Amino acid sequence: MPDRPDDQPTDPPARRPPDERPSAQRLVSAQDVEDADDTLFAHPPRVVRRWVCECGADYPCTDVLFARLVKATAEADK
Repeated sequence: MPDRPDDQPTDPPARRPPDERPSAQRLVSAQDVEDADDTLFAHPPRVVRRWVCECGADYPCTDVLFARLVKATAEADK
């Protein structure tokens, strides 16, 4: 048995068709959807070429970054 009243099981609310929901229950407005369409149109995917390290990660991978840091520190100590 639940200890608190808010843990009591309740019946799910009656399902309404999406067009009959009150505006207070809508997650997005029609303007939000229109803005999303505009954003998706303005930001199409594009093909890019990138460098890949021999280990398969994007270049420079963390090993290369660390090696560069070690070398730069060693040269600064000279």
